[in-house]
Amino acid sequence: MGTQLGLFKIKFPVKAISFETPSQNQNYWQFKLFSCLWALSVLFHMANRGIYDTKLIYALLSLASIFVVFKPGNFFGFVTLLSLQIYDLVYAMPEVPNHLLFAGIVSLTILQALFYLIFKNKSFQINQDEWFKTFAPIIRIEVIILYFYAVFQKLNSGFFLPEVSCASDLLYAQPLPSFISLTPNLVSFNAYFTLIIEGGIPVLLFFKRTRHWGILLGLIFHTILSYSTFNGFYDFSSMVFAAYLVFASPQLSSFIAGQWAKLKKITSATTIHSEFNYMKLFLLVGGFLGGLALIHVLNKKLFDFHAFHLYFFWTGYSLIYIGLFLTFMFREAINYKEADKPFRLMHWSFVIFPVVVFINGMSPYLGLKTEHSYSMFSNLRTEGGISNHYIMPASLQIFDYQKDLVEIISSSDAKLQELADTNNLMVFFSFKDHVARMRPERVEYIRNGVHQTFELSKASGNDDLLIKNNIILRKLFWFRPVSKLSPQPCNH
Repeated sequence: MGTQLGLFKIKFPVKAISFETPSQNQNYWQFKLFSCLWALSVLFHMANRGIYDTKLIYALLSLASIFVVFKPGNFFGFVTLLSLQIYDLVYAMPEVPNHLLFAGIVSLTILQALFYLIFKNKSFQINQDEWFKTFAPIIRIEVIILYFYAVFQKLNSGFFLPEVSCASDLLYAQPLPSFISLTPNLVSFNAYFTLIIEGGIPVLLFFKRTRHWGILLGLIFHTILSYSTFNGFYDFSSMVFAAYLVFASPQLSSFIAGQWAKLKKITSATTIHSEFNYMKLFLLVGGFLGGLALIHVLNKKLFDFHAFHLYFFWTGYSLIYIGLFLTFMFREAINYKEADKPFRLMHWSFVIFPVVVFINGMSPYLGLKTEHSYSMFSNLRTEGGISNHYIMPASLQIFDYQKDLVEIISSSDAKLQELADTNNLMVFFSFKDHVARMRPERVEYIRNGVHQTFELSKASGNDDLLIKNNIILRKLFWFRPVSKLSPQPCNH
């Protein structure tokens, strides 16, 4: 592919744009750095679950991500990565984490911007600067909506009760130093502190003069959160880290490219092929042996894939990111005029995916799904005609899915029996889907106050419980178990 600055020409064979020296066009580096960070977020998602090669789709995602990391800005590599990411989302639904659903919507947003430019320009020559400027405002809106729901879903009575609050559970799960005493007052305040931080980040991101402070606050907050032993959050954090780039000044990308060029120059100047001297030999051998010793120690200490991905790869990545960002903030004169109209959409059709993000967050209050609706670890309950939210009553629900609950008494199925043992109820939509797919030998349950028993040996082919849910609805709707206890305990 013949190259021009910031231009992709779709021809074969493809020659990736070089990442050697900073361009005079700062925006040129934004797209390249964003594609690299986005690919890294995919790798961290798979690292957190140890699934690099457990399925073909994950192996392909790994290869595509590694390719984009080493060839940032490559058109076909990035489009392939986005396409595989969307396929993985659709294939895995409905049982996908919140960040994977959001990442899939962002990927769709980027591809929508690509097709818009193809039809607008009637050409397959895609200017990467124009592409970035087309999808960046949409992603900014989507990120603001995500943070809005991260706060809004927590405005419920359960989240502010220290004995059951997810804020308390996550604080206790944080590997804090021994000299920090988790007093009752500190635990109680943590719920409010969480809302202040999660609410402050989008507010700071919204205004151009405070935007970089919002990014810095988010980087520090999500880095600390990622070390929680309650759950590995660095997959979510890495996605947010990539998304922050669309809020940052183009100067940041140019600055990082400059630092990368300096590093390459330094390493090339000290290569073993340069002029020989004993001091250089000593440093090379000492550095090599020191590196092996460090790897040996870490290999013994970090004994599973969660530990070494978190404490080695993620720690290094987050420290480098924060270090570069801090250096940029306090060394560079930021041009805030570049941030004019950051939420301006190029076309009316670009409201589609922000609306999808918004409706997805509203799902619990509409009577629809309760999982991957950005209500993670919020103590929110909206099922069974009961809402613990301070603002959104259960009477607002226009769909009845959440009102139809099932209590499992006993079952030959391990998952259903676990729900019975842990005093959890199940939305009938999920109960029916599970029975139809797993076909347990026996289930004793209560629905709408009626005690019923399902026995597979006595069921006919047209038994309602053996008819699978509509495939589209099953992909879209996922409901969490509902505790019979009150107040609602912490649940994902």
